[in-house]
Amino acid sequence: IITDTQITSETDLNSMTNEIVDELCSYLQIKQIIGKYQLIQAEQRINKIAILIKPFVSQNIDISKMTIELCDGDQYTILFFNGTAGSIRSHSLFEHPLWDSMTNATFGILSTIDDDNSIINSHLINKNTDMTFIIIKLPDENAMNKDDSLVLTILPSPGIGRTVTLEAPLPIKNVVTLYE
Repeated sequence: IITDTQITSETDLNSMTNEIVDELCSYLQIKQIIGKYQLIQAEQRINKIAILIKPFVSQNIDISKMTIELCDGDQYTILFFNGTAGSIRSHSLFEHPLWDSMTNATFGILSTIDDDNSIINSHLINKNTDMTFIIIKLPDENAMNKDDSLVLTILPSPGIGRTVTLEAPLPIKNVVTLYE
């Protein structure tokens, strides 16, 4: 691996290599993960998470066969697609009506770029230009406080799972980046 800095530790190089291999094997690229702080039980907590994904190559990735695993260190949860998909073009991300159909055991999809409407109509990511948000609504008792972490694994079909660790930053603003 060639880096643009002179001082790169072996641990950093191993971490970068592992992340690249994970992305290639999962067929999905995680572009960004953002969350929204809201007042829950008199505390600022994150209970809405949006994961922007994009495939590396054009192929059929069936969203209805995708699962998401969440682990906060105390609880391990598997989420399944709730069968609902919408377009981000019609509403803002965290105020979209699709959030109302979310349960503690499901995730939804909000399409951002989908030339053939395959994401909304067939629940398929089929082009390398497709881009969509996976949206997750955490139950109030599991909403993230400042400095909390959450291990998230996306298990596409086909592909190998892609795991990232989300960390809740200081709630200086309502919408925050959890992973870039």
